[in-house]
Amino acid sequence: MGHSKALIVVVACASLACATIKLQLRSPGERVRDFPEAVAKEYDCDKRPLPFFKIESSELYPLKLQPGDEFGHRWTYVLCPESATAVVSGSLVTRIRHRGGVIFEDEIDQDLKPGRWEIDTFIPLPETTAPGLYAHEIEFRSSLGNLESSTTFIVEGP
Repeated sequence: MGHSKALIVVVACASLACATIKLQLRSPGERVRDFPEAVAKEYDCDKRPLPFFKIESSELYPLKLQPGDEFGHRWTYVLCPESATAVVSGSLVTRIRHRGGVIFEDEIDQDLKPGRWEIDTFIPLPETTAPGLYAHEIEFRSSLGNLESSTTFIVEGP
């Protein structure tokens, strides 16, 4: 990429347009980022009780929205399994909270797979969404342990 094109991308991402660019560059689904061997080395999994799993990151974009907008959620997890291809099965609960109460909740079956994986989802807000501070929460529940993460975002008034 030439210097002028790189400058254009930096300037675009310095504004609110960066969130739009991120949304356009990402697509829903699950992708492997690192194979199990790399994760095992990074986390010293040979010295840990297995399976070992954790949420490394949870990111919303954009963080400021208008009613009717769509936001993206990317979360990244790692798993060091007990055996090379074992998964950790459980359920993934997604919640949105506003003014202390749950206004949306969804639960799906989810398998955590060995290695480092990132999952992208997109969530549309209804046109009737009230302005204010919201929390987006994910919780992975399994018989082997639970994980959770929470991130806040703002819906601005028209």
